[in-house]
Amino acid sequence: MVLIYESDPLDDENARGKFYHVCRGRVDRTPLAVAQDDRPYECGQCGIELETEDFLMALQKGSV
Repeated sequence: MVLIYESDPLDDENARGKFYHVCRGRVDRTPLAVAQDDRPYECGQCGIELETEDFLMALQKGSV
């Protein structure tokens, strides 16, 4: 699991939920925006690249 999607039904400001990256076994609680098609998210610590498809899969499953 390298990407988590968490939805908070009580959060009125952002009812869509938030994405978080799991880096080296720890959840980085800095919310991520969905990666653009031409610019994947790249973690400077573990080197993983997350593309738009990864975010969509996490949205469907809750985590990938």
